Amino acid sequence: MGTGQRQGIVPRRLRLLRAARPAGPDVPDETKPPPARRGGGGAQQSPPGRAEELVPLALRVSAGWSWRLIVTGAAIYILLMVVGRVRIVVIPIIAGLLIAALIHPLAHRFQRLGLPRLGAAFVALFIFFAVLAGAAVAVGFNAANEIPTVSDQVSEGVEQIRGYLTDGPLHLSQTQLDDLVDDIRRNLANNRGRLVSGVISGASVAAEVLTSLLVALFSTFFFLYDGERIWSWIVTRFPDAAEDRVRGAGREAWYTITGYIRGTVFVAAVDAIGIAIGLIGVGVPLVAPLALLTFFGGFVPIIGATVAGVAAVLVTLVSQGVTDALIILGVVLAVQQLEGHVLQPLVMRRAVQLHPLAIVIALSAGGVLAGIPGAIAAVPFVAVVNRVAGYLAATGKRQPP
Repeated sequence: MGTGQRQGIVPRRLRLLRAARPAGPDVPDETKPPPARRGGGGAQQSPPGRAEELVPLALRVSAGWSWRLIVTGAAIYILLMVVGRVRIVVIPIIAGLLIAALIHPLAHRFQRLGLPRLGAAFVALFIFFAVLAGAAVAVGFNAANEIPTVSDQVSEGVEQIRGYLTDGPLHLSQTQLDDLVDDIRRNLANNRGRLVSGVISGASVAAEVLTSLLVALFSTFFFLYDGERIWSWIVTRFPDAAEDRVRGAGREAWYTITGYIRGTVFVAAVDAIGIAIGLIGVGVPLVAPLALLTFFGGFVPIIGATVAGVAAVLVTLVSQGVTDALIILGVVLAVQQLEGHVLQPLVMRRAVQLHPLAIVIALSAGGVLAGIPGAIAAVPFVAVVNRVAGYLAATGKRQPP
């Protein structure tokens, strides 16, 4: 092999070695930073990173929870304030949803009988309001017929109270009683302006009530007629991966609402029938209005039954005397015990699943925000939130990583 051939071969080998050398593991890559060394005090860290390591873990965790709770509380507060501002719209819509949940089986049955969806919604809504109007007319006639008797009994009761104040342990004189009556009349005369302003504010409240009734009427009709398509449209606004969970959450919410409203109607009806039987047995007037008050009071948990029972006892005390009032008090307590220990656990446990403290807090918050309608809607709202949150948490744990 000659010298020229060796010179041709050697440069070729050098070129091959130089071409393969940059891919070797020993050749440093100048375009990449050197890897950080693990362990030891020579590891390079930024000042914020070193400061974060100096903070105890418990303090970091508590700080993370704190700012998240503050942000969540602020969001809930803003939401409640917005609801309070537009309660004249929000409360009727919630009422319409509850009414639709109550009469939806009736509309569905009319559809199965062959009526179109529009006709079934109209007929179900008409039957519901016809029943309400019939009950109101019957109670009105009953109250109008018994008002004269009640007036006489109230007068007799007032005379009995006057006699008790003069001849009883207080030993008040007739002059003191007359002075007390004069003071009451004088206060009424001095506060006449406040009474007039109260009447004016009552007129504005009546206008709000009328507006709320119209909104509730339209909401109920459209929930019956087009509720499924409305919910489908809402579900499609979410990402595709979340549509199944949102649809399932809506199904759980609907089951909760329907179970709550049907159970509440059943429990309220039992309470009203029990109180009515007691009033009829004692011979108290105004049985129908008191029974109707008890029925509607059942829609406000804890507070409604108490107010209705107190009203029944007071009417009995004024019209029949102390003995009959004690009997009605016993009937009210018995009915409330039946509701609390038998009906509520059997009927409402599956629908509501709320602790009594949560119910009281929900009632208080709803009453502060929107009065009696807010107290009525607070418990089903909290029950729905609780049920949906449990469903989302359970489905989230079942999802594969």
